[in-house]
Amino acid sequence: MTATAAVALLLTACSGEESAETDAASTASASETSSATEASASESSSSETSASETSAPAGEMEEVEVGESVEDPELGNTVEVTKIVRDFASEDFANIAEDGGEIVLVEIDAKAGDEFSGGVNGPFKLRADGTDSSSTSIVDDELEAAGMTPFDGPSRGEEATGWLAFQVNTRADSYEFVYTRLAAKVIGSDKTFPKEEWTIELP
Repeated sequence: MTATAAVALLLTACSGEESAETDAASTASASETSSATEASASESSSSETSASETSAPAGEMEEVEVGESVEDPELGNTVEVTKIVRDFASEDFANIAEDGGEIVLVEIDAKAGDEFSGGVNGPFKLRADGTDSSSTSIVDDELEAAGMTPFDGPSRGEEATGWLAFQVNTRADSYEFVYTRLAAKVIGSDKTFPKEEWTIELP
């Protein structure tokens, strides 16, 4: 098998991302009472605004170091999970957290082997209690606005680092990161690779 051999991945469509959006009396006494009420309401509103301004920014998040990796010895690909972010505060999809779920971010550093084409493109999943959540691009714009690069799989012989986002509809205490190599066949030969998956325990 030469370095120019290529792999044709037997891809299947993976979707299923769930998405989930007093009248005042006309007397001087009543007028004074109304003015006092408005003043009190104004002070309350000012206090609420001040509290809002001093609260933590919605985009503030904790990046937890992981530093665990897996390797596909047959294709020569390696995937390292470098960091994880729980409860990503998405403004566009705030309903996910409101409904008991969360958006989890996982930063990976992937290196594609130099013998076969195909690169490293997953699929990537987050697993909890036997349920898998596929990676999604729904918060890519918010990631970029926060200075975080969405993951773009590397081609043969290349390396790429970026963030994957997962929509979890039922929040769990902990997760597993799952990297799947789909079944593959070497073009021009009878050589095949079966589907296989590797997992990394996340904090």
